[in-house]
Amino acid sequence: MDTATQVALNPIYRGKKQIRCEPYKRYVKRFGCIACGSARNVDPCHTGAHGISQKSSDMSVLPLCRVCHDKFDDDPRGFAILHNLDIAELIAFYNHLWSLKLDRSAL
Repeated sequence: MDTATQVALNPIYRGKKQIRCEPYKRYVKRFGCIACGSARNVDPCHTGAHGISQKSSDMSVLPLCRVCHDKFDDDPRGFAILHNLDIAELIAFYNHLWSLKLDRSAL
């Protein structure tokens, strides 16, 4: 009997509607690298599904220095395991900080 084994995809690797938000990317870039703690050359690193000439939503970026960003792009799951990072939780954390910032600026 041939039965197809279904692999459950982690929620962070499922495709989502792409949202572009430059202010959010600039905001995340202000934080230190989540892997090594460096405050220099920090980039907003897109997590999640990537296709050719495509990036995931800007609302799923995390701050990584250039060195860690390159390592993350090479092997996202391995990088997260190596540095003991819960990517989905970190995305939720930075989104929460952003929403708090927006709430304060609305006052």
